[in-house]
Amino acid sequence: MKTTIHLLVLLSLSFLLPILSLHAQDEKTVIKGKVIDLVCYLDHGAEGEKHLKCAKTCIGSGLPVGLKGEDGKLYLIVGEHKPINSELVSKAQQIITVKGKVVSKDGFNLIENAEIVQ
Repeated sequence: MKTTIHLLVLLSLSFLLPILSLHAQDEKTVIKGKVIDLVCYLDHGAEGEKHLKCAKTCIGSGLPVGLKGEDGKLYLIVGEHKPINSELVSKAQQIITVKGKVVSKDGFNLIENAEIVQ
């Protein structure tokens, strides 16, 4: 009887763990950092008040927008399968907090389904 119960518990866990693992991958992460114009930042390190007008122009025209995280990483930010530039153009060079799914691949970091928390 004990063996049967243990076997049923193990069998149940073998089906449950993959489902829990998939759910954990979809959890949202909160990251704080500075909104930057990725093109100018990557090309020539442009950021700060001197670059504010250009950053707003670049972000507003649809060029990639990023977050220079307090964790030292650089993230590309996108909304739910669409650009989030219109929400971030007014926050260029400001420190904000975003919540979203963080993924990394081949040295790139992405915050997808991003929501501005602050």
